[in-house]
Amino acid sequence: MAAPRLYNNSGYLPNGATNLPPGAALLPNQGRIIQTGPIRVLCIADVRGNLRSLNDLAKQARADHIIHTGDFGFYDATSLERIAEKTLKHVAQYSPLISDGLPLLLSGEVKLDVPVYTVWGACEDVRVLERFRSGEYKVPNLHIIDEARSMLLEIGGVKLRLLGLGGAVVMHKLFDNGEGRTTIAGGQGTMWTTLLQMGELIDTANRVYDPTETRIFVTHASPAREGILNQLSVTLKADFSISAGLHFRYGSSYNEFSVNPTLDHYRGKLAASKASFNDVWETVKGEVEPAIQQNEAQQNLLKNALQIVEKMPTTAAGGNPFGGPVAGQTALGQVDESAFKNMWNFNLADAAFGWLVLEIQDGRIGTEMRAQGFNFAHRGSKQPSANPAVQPAAAPPSPVPAAKEAEKQAPAANGSTPAPETSASPAPKTPAQDIVGLFIMNVNSDEQARELFADEDRVKILKVEKWGASNKVVQFKTIEDRDAAMARLPDDVKNRTQEDRSKPLVKIFQHRESKPFARGGGAGNWGSSTRGGSSNSGSGYRSAGGGASDSESNRRGGRGSWPRRPGPRWERPRFEGRRGFISRYVFRHTRSRLLDVE
Repeated sequence: MAAPRLYNNSGYLPNGATNLPPGAALLPNQGRIIQTGPIRVLCIADVRGNLRSLNDLAKQARADHIIHTGDFGFYDATSLERIAEKTLKHVAQYSPLISDGLPLLLSGEVKLDVPVYTVWGACEDVRVLERFRSGEYKVPNLHIIDEARSMLLEIGGVKLRLLGLGGAVVMHKLFDNGEGRTTIAGGQGTMWTTLLQMGELIDTANRVYDPTETRIFVTHASPAREGILNQLSVTLKADFSISAGLHFRYGSSYNEFSVNPTLDHYRGKLAASKASFNDVWETVKGEVEPAIQQNEAQQNLLKNALQIVEKMPTTAAGGNPFGGPVAGQTALGQVDESAFKNMWNFNLADAAFGWLVLEIQDGRIGTEMRAQGFNFAHRGSKQPSANPAVQPAAAPPSPVPAAKEAEKQAPAANGSTPAPETSASPAPKTPAQDIVGLFIMNVNSDEQARELFADEDRVKILKVEKWGASNKVVQFKTIEDRDAAMARLPDDVKNRTQEDRSKPLVKIFQHRESKPFARGGGAGNWGSSTRGGSSNSGSGYRSAGGGASDSESNRRGGRGSWPRRPGPRWERPRFEGRRGFISRYVFRHTRSRLLDVE
């Protein structure tokens, strides 16, 4: 008989019994918080002082971080006296009260639930930004990224390096510091970018460069619109650029390859920006260089910025648009298309209308874009008829022919199906040759035309028809009625000494018959022309110099060769005398008149 097996069954321990000895406590540097799932970075633009909305947007987007691209609302209680009137109107149009914005964050009444990384925009107070840089103002979870400070986020297996440049890009202000006491430029409630800031940003990016990082260039102005910013993003080796829109209702996502038809087209944009910068630089060069002669640090920053401009192409055609090495004639045409295709740009809608979310997990950066969009509900609503039938104004009772009386509809029997409603079509226009009436110019309505006539003539009017943009034809039954009405009109509406389109002018309506198209001469005779053409009266196309044209010599395929085809004949151009000027004609069917629209 086999021996029973012994199992290690210690049973349950009674309450209060001593268990195994406790494990050693973790040292402070051994504690770890493991977060599962993707990390969401919300990208928004233009909150414009509505800082309470940051927490609401973070909750809606389930965001762990926020990147903001400018026009944050950096105004405090002292900013009002420094804002120009024009800027103040703009701020008041889009923003809440200044006291409801940044002062609430500074006082601690409103707190930010998630970290916010922002650059300043075009409508900010430079004094407030200087106080943030000096440390006088501090707000928990608010991080301002600029040319002197970058941020690194290690999230979702990705190292995100945030490089920022705030303010508007205005060429003639690149060398103007405004009211700024430090390197931040601005004044009168607005802020802009300077060339020294660009040079300092390049220096900052070079100092923190790590090839394992993913670089995001955060700007207020769009690199797609500003060629110098586009070149700067290439110099910074940015993988993404995030910028503010011009109060757009939708965000956009693109790379330069997707919006430029050719590489030469993209080079042309950079070349135009370089030419615009060089115009400003040549103007202020004599003042800028002596001003920074004693400051070696500023000289280095200016040198950094000028180097990126020098690398920009001068013309649309050429080799590398990014200033890479192109040596010898054999390398001509070789271009570095990595940034042209790989750097991705995001242009954001206003925060009130939409956002972008970067979802980062396992080293992959996904995107999610939302927009409130435009409202097209008005297109589905019932619209009035585009061409309603013109109803004549009410007139005193007058005998009307029985044929023109409206027929009364008989009542339908019970249970019968009503006929479908049909839209009323305008009454057919009276043929011009049958009209007995007066032609009135410079009137906009039927009532205005009727008011010109006396009461006894007004009752004799059969109808008023529109004849052109601002002309009317008033019709009478007989010629006697028409002439009597014309005689009773005042002289100022029948005769005019000078051109005045503001007053009506009445003339006897006369039908002008259109001349038929003549094949052997007239408008259809290409050879005969009173403008200096050949005097040969033969039909067909004749060149002005007397020699045979391509069509006359039966040649095909040249610039003067027009194909012959059955059906409608396409008219050929006519040379204008010996100058070789080609008159332009409207292509018409052979039965229509040839209209000279020269």
